[in-house]
Amino acid sequence: MDLSIGVVGHGTHRQPLNGIILTIDIHKFILSSKQQRETYIATLNQRLTDIVNTRQNRVPLYLIFTKLDLFYGFESIYQSLSKEERDTILGVTFTLNDEQSWEAELARFWQNWIQRINSAMPDMMLNNVDSHQRSSLFTFSRQMVGMEEFAKNLIESLLFNIDKNSLLLRGLYLTSSTQKGQMDDLFVKSAAAQYQLSRQPYPTWQTAQTVPYFTRNLFSQVLFSEPNLAGENEHYTRLARRRMTIFGSGAALLTLCLIGSWQYYYIQNYRAGEDVLKQAKAFMEIEQSTGKDLYGNLQLPLLNPLSEAMFAYGNYHDRNRFIADFGLYQGYNIGPNIEKTYLRLLQEKYLPAIMDGLFTELNAAPKESEQKLGILRIIRMIEDESGRNNALVLSYMQNRWSNEFKGQRALQDQLYDHLGYAMDHVQWYQSRQNGNAGALEAFSPYKTPIKEAQKELSKLSIYQRVYQNLRIKASDVLPNDLNLKTQIGSSFDTIFVANNEKLLNIPKFLTHSGLLNYFLKQNDHLIELTSMDSWVLNITQNVEYSDADRAEIKRQISELYVSDYVSTWHGAVANLSIKQFSDIPEAISALENVIGGEQPLKKALIALQENTQGMNPPTEKELATATVSAKDRLMINRIHREFTKETSVLDETNNQESAIQNATQKLGDLHRYLLAIQNSPSPGKAALKAVQLRLNNNGSDPIFEVQQLAKTLPEPLGRWLNELATQVWDVVVREAIQSLEVEWNEKVVSEYKLNLAGRYPFSKESMKDVPLSEFDRFFKPGGTVDSFYQENLKVFVENNLLQGADNQSLIRSDVLNQLKNIEKIRRTFFNPQNGLGIQYAIEPVEMSGNKRRSVLNLDGQLLEYSHGRGNKVRMIWPNTMRDNVESRITLMSSASLTQRGISRSGIWAQLRLLDAGQLSNITENTFDVRYTVDGGYMVYRVYVDSADNPFAGGLFSQFRLSETLY
Repeated sequence: MDLSIGVVGHGTHRQPLNGIILTIDIHKFILSSKQQRETYIATLNQRLTDIVNTRQNRVPLYLIFTKLDLFYGFESIYQSLSKEERDTILGVTFTLNDEQSWEAELARFWQNWIQRINSAMPDMMLNNVDSHQRSSLFTFSRQMVGMEEFAKNLIESLLFNIDKNSLLLRGLYLTSSTQKGQMDDLFVKSAAAQYQLSRQPYPTWQTAQTVPYFTRNLFSQVLFSEPNLAGENEHYTRLARRRMTIFGSGAALLTLCLIGSWQYYYIQNYRAGEDVLKQAKAFMEIEQSTGKDLYGNLQLPLLNPLSEAMFAYGNYHDRNRFIADFGLYQGYNIGPNIEKTYLRLLQEKYLPAIMDGLFTELNAAPKESEQKLGILRIIRMIEDESGRNNALVLSYMQNRWSNEFKGQRALQDQLYDHLGYAMDHVQWYQSRQNGNAGALEAFSPYKTPIKEAQKELSKLSIYQRVYQNLRIKASDVLPNDLNLKTQIGSSFDTIFVANNEKLLNIPKFLTHSGLLNYFLKQNDHLIELTSMDSWVLNITQNVEYSDADRAEIKRQISELYVSDYVSTWHGAVANLSIKQFSDIPEAISALENVIGGEQPLKKALIALQENTQGMNPPTEKELATATVSAKDRLMINRIHREFTKETSVLDETNNQESAIQNATQKLGDLHRYLLAIQNSPSPGKAALKAVQLRLNNNGSDPIFEVQQLAKTLPEPLGRWLNELATQVWDVVVREAIQSLEVEWNEKVVSEYKLNLAGRYPFSKESMKDVPLSEFDRFFKPGGTVDSFYQENLKVFVENNLLQGADNQSLIRSDVLNQLKNIEKIRRTFFNPQNGLGIQYAIEPVEMSGNKRRSVLNLDGQLLEYSHGRGNKVRMIWPNTMRDNVESRITLMSSASLTQRGISRSGIWAQLRLLDAGQLSNITENTFDVRYTVDGGYMVYRVYVDSADNPFAGGLFSQFRLSETLY
């Protein structure tokens, strides 16, 4: 039943049913028991309820009682009917839309029908039936009277609990479609059942032919004549009503929108027309600028009104002239006329102003530089649309405007918009080709400078230009550069120093990742760059390349790339040097990093290996999916071969240790060597002993072994090991020298300050003399200074250890100078037998006329002189060891016998007296000394050995001893 209900009305959502024809076997219904009838009626009621609830529309119900022929007397009463009479309708059609009238109408029909039967019965008994059929006529009439009550009860039960607005009872009809040749008398059966009598048998007969009674016209005149009587589906009705409301509202809204839009576009076009007139008037009143315009900003007063007027209607290039603005669009009538003037100003005013600024930058750019090519590239794209790249031009000019007009966003936007329109629509080159006088005149100032720039920039091959440009573009596309310091890690600063910080950054373009993921994928881009720069430099106008041309371009640029790649990594590795250690603990810390987990030397080499690794030929399985061509693989392996030696130290062959592992072991020995010095009770003395042992044994220590190993290793590891050993030796030597400082102060400096400093001859103004014994003990061979030098400093001086690895002196330069000065004093004041003394000769040269005689007494050595020839006399110092010895010069006057002179006393009296005179005529081995006494003068000439001159200036006066040695 559910299935049948679902199928009923399928596809007819609006009116799923035209009606329900309910046929009931009235004979069987009446003969059924009361319980059976109630069950039957309940079933029918449920089915009708399901149909009504499922279809949700008002359905006509046609009730048809069939099997009328089974009632006793049917054959007798209707046997004489003609065909037309049999086709008539036997039943009642209830009044439409009057749910309460069916009972009255049913009763009236039944009454009229029974009345007609009864009225016709007398005639039928006399004329139409046999004598044995007469009783059946009466019986049939009585049965039909009894049927009325069943019919009424049936209808009431069927309509119970069903909404009257959902089910329309349309009529009740009686039919007999076929005859079975049998019948029953309801009254007899009922009475027999009531009194428990046996059933009366009724005759049956064979029917050869059956005919329908009251059926044909029922279908044509009633059932099929009311197809639209059924109501519409309520859900459909609600949905249709809602749709109608929506569609109606939408139509109304659309109508309002159409009217509003039409009005809006009408007003917009009207206002745009007014704006065009306003801008045109403003344009006519503008005076052209006469100033120098390098950025195009001085042309804005002319261009802005035209642009606003042209776009008052919007860009007509993007509009359909027939449907735009509901057909009201006027841009096609106004825009083209304004655009002609606008494009002419762009071509003859705006673009030349921009070109002037670009040529200013072009002339200021370095000759033959990439910067100059970049500017020329923009210039060519502006003046020739055949190779124009709008995005490149706009981006360059946007940066230029941004730098010039900072904070003026509106001005920059205006300049950008005008240039963008010019790049899209101005065809400057084509206008010149067509002989446009304005275009030719505007371009004439730039024709020669462009050719000169092209000639200059063509000196560098186009392949080098393209490669430079490719490298610049790669820096914008690829991630940050590879930093060797970052790759090595935190231990970098403990061991390495970069000679040039910039070389620590390797462009990503020149790494293995950049090679595989960028450069090798630039084949088409290389052709594009070559084509563009060839066009810029006017090398060729043909931008189509054959396969051979493409291969040559790739080969040339690949050669440049390989050369740049190799030189960059060689330079990066050569840029790393071992840092200078300030002391032994710092050197120990650095070695601990090298031989420990950090291993900065190994990491540096691994970074080099990773970025110069080769590529094996693909296997048969890999061949189908290989992304690197054979030629590209050859280039990769070519780079790898350039660094095979450098990275070979990482290779382990035949289960043998790699060179880097062997070097690490040697550095471990060096680390223990330094620890032994550092952990000794006196690191300075231990370092001094280590220096002496190494120099005396000619090597054979961990430093020497590392240096020897470094000679057998390739760059850069060999250089790093040698530098590391040198730096370690440097700190050991420095530590040794530092330890001597205490002894230097105790033995040398303290004695100098106590006995020599501040006394004559070290201080000429001092009245105190340095005792000869102290002078002798301090300066003599084997004395204080000489002993310290021989025992401690000689090993450094003779083995050229006075400078560290940084070429800075390990011993103070003033200390070294004073040691040389001490050696000169020793050589001058001590004879080969180590005795203290000097020799020199003195000769009278001249005496003033007012003096008649002079006497020079030098420690008891006399030299007399009267006017005439003087004699050269040899003198010695000291001539006596007495402390109170005197040296004096005496002059005697010619007019009287008075004597005047100059005298000095003490062990240093000779030198003091010579210092008291005025020196002149100084040569390498002679000098004159003049004494002025009592209005006269006397001049002597002193002869000395030029190599050992005890009177040399600064020999004592500039003598100082520093308290520090380093």
